[in-house]
Amino acid sequence: MIVRQHPRFHASFSGTLIHRRERHAISKSHDLSRRGCRVQSTCPAFTGMKVDLLLTLPDSKTPIVIQGAVVRWSGSEGIGIEFPSLVSPHQELLEGVIQQLEARVLRGKHFAPISGRA
Repeated sequence: MIVRQHPRFHASFSGTLIHRRERHAISKSHDLSRRGCRVQSTCPAFTGMKVDLLLTLPDSKTPIVIQGAVVRWSGSEGIGIEFPSLVSPHQELLEGVIQQLEARVLRGKHFAPISGRA
C-alpha cells in the first residue's frame, strides 16, 4: 500500500484538461486531494506531460484553475495528475472542497479516503 501525504477522496466533478491549447473534456472524475486528482479523459496523456485544468465542482460557481499540473501516470484506470502550488483564490477554493469532503467522511456520509496508485 502506498502511504500518501495528502489523502484522496472520492469526488465527482466535471472539467477540462488543456494541453498545448487543445481542450479535452474530463469524462469522469475518480478522486481528489490537495495535491492531485485521478480522471478519465479523451486526452492522449503521457507521464510527464504538463497540463492545465479547469475543475468545476458541485455547489461551486467558480471553477478551480490549476496551471502547470503534471501527469504522473496514465492507463486503463485513468490519468493521475499532480497539482503544483495553486495561486489564490484557487488554493482556497480547493481547500474548501477538501474540507467538505473530510467533514462528510467524519459524518459517515461519504467514502473514506482511499489509498492506492500514486
